[in-house]
Amino acid sequence: MIIDWNIDQIKNEIRKITFAGTDPRMDGFNTWRCKQDLYKLLWHIEDELEQCSTYAGEEEFLKERDKEVLWKTLKKNPLDK
Repeated sequence: MIIDWNIDQIKNEIRKITFAGTDPRMDGFNTWRCKQDLYKLLWHIEDELEQCSTYAGEEEFLKERDKEVLWKTLKKNPLDK
């Protein structure tokens, strides 16, 4: 298979949206549009994943992500908000 995309470039483009969407100098009208774009990307990726097969090792791969998310949540200081 020829991989003609670059995951780092895709992630960088998504970070640009997040940066714009969290810019404290912008108003909610503009930042809400950024968040909408992130939701649209999320939904598109979810739809694409539904079309893919299930693979050996996939369950473990997803469990590792769940662990990362859990640790990240546990490390958060509840007073930081």
